[in-house]
Amino acid sequence: MKRIISLLLSIIFIVCSFSLVGNAGDYSKNSVSFLHTEGESIYNESGEQIVLRGTNFGGWGIMEDWFCPFVSPSGEEDMYFTLVERFGVEKTHELMQLYRSNWITEQDYKNVAELGMNVVRLPLWYRNFQSDDNGTWYRDKNGNIDFSELDEAVAMCKKYGLYIIIDMHGLPGYQNDYDHCGKSKSMSLFDDTEKGERYREVSKDLWVTIAKRYKDEPAVAMYDLMNEPLGTNITSDAGAKQMFWDFSNELYEAIRSVDPNHIITMEAIWSPDAIASPDVYGWENIVYQEHLYDVTNPTYLRKMSEIKKADFNAPFYIGEFYPRGISTFSYILSLLNKKNLSWTTWTYKGAGPWAENSPWFIYGASDIEKIDFENDSYETLCSKFGSVLRTDSGKFKKTVFGDYVSSFTAGQVDKLSLYSFGLFESLGTKEQRKAMRADKMTAVKTTIKDWIRKLKTGDLL
Repeated sequence: MKRIISLLLSIIFIVCSFSLVGNAGDYSKNSVSFLHTEGESIYNESGEQIVLRGTNFGGWGIMEDWFCPFVSPSGEEDMYFTLVERFGVEKTHELMQLYRSNWITEQDYKNVAELGMNVVRLPLWYRNFQSDDNGTWYRDKNGNIDFSELDEAVAMCKKYGLYIIIDMHGLPGYQNDYDHCGKSKSMSLFDDTEKGERYREVSKDLWVTIAKRYKDEPAVAMYDLMNEPLGTNITSDAGAKQMFWDFSNELYEAIRSVDPNHIITMEAIWSPDAIASPDVYGWENIVYQEHLYDVTNPTYLRKMSEIKKADFNAPFYIGEFYPRGISTFSYILSLLNKKNLSWTTWTYKGAGPWAENSPWFIYGASDIEKIDFENDSYETLCSKFGSVLRTDSGKFKKTVFGDYVSSFTAGQVDKLSLYSFGLFESLGTKEQRKAMRADKMTAVKTTIKDWIRKLKTGDLL
């Protein structure tokens, strides 16, 4: 009898073992293959239509002080040069590599996959690869250009059945006037000067080298040439706008010379007419991208109308979005899913006194100590950029939005929210909806305070 019981237990153990192997870490059902565009849709190699739904790993390649553990209102470049002056180029690079290795780990790719998402947009800074704005590459011990960190990101996406969008958030010379490209009010990339031309040549070489590296990699969904080009200058400087259009085409042609297959995404910030239509330069296999940070749900509906009226016969993708003011996630996500538009939330994780409960993030931590890059010792900097920054360190918690967003990652549409312009909703648990409404009230108060401040300073006018 004991032998029979032992045999049965052994069989059960073996069956369970096979079951665990098949389920734990088995993301093959989300396996990736090369993507391409046909008309207004994206397809894989099997001819299946693919809608990309995921998040940004914001703060990984380039930090923003409002949700990353440093303080510099003008951007990361000031911190970078201060650290270089104190410790040298190599030790500064090693410090930033330590930060990136902890800000995003394998657990984070797994978390994204388990939310039902299928894509990560990875914002980069050219200084992740180069030590200056003259194109001096970081190299490994064998003298090869060091792509180890981006290689690891691509490998993690493949392991967990995710696509990756390689997003250049900050190019040499800087493509906008925001701090999140590296340094605020420093846009020189589109200058009609010898300096501007040099920046464009270095940027072109950067993208060609990246494209050569990943031209045969199916996990790469697309190349995102430059984040939010021109910024607030998009409507005020016609010369810069034309330079931006022409340079976008130069990048397109340069990439196509080494990689004819990958999708290239052109950012239309802040409306479709900010960038050329495909027929102006003869662009093919491209996706247009918008970022939406509007304050009412009807405004988002109007944005969808603008996209339709553009009539580009190309897919549109919402690379970043957040419902500011009285707009709501339930309405926006339902609207994007109904239109079959790809989207990535901004952003995956954040650190700050309010981050733990903020729907800006999927994971947040409220008690992460920010670095003092002017005074902290190297050992202290290493500690602050160490394992404490890992999502699984015990410091970070999944926000209510982190669970709520999974109600939309398979393309679900909350019809109650959609047809009531967000006044009512039905997806997600009752507790999640209640918490999201509470967060929205906080966001409304923040928006009103921001408007009052801008009225006093004249910025709103």
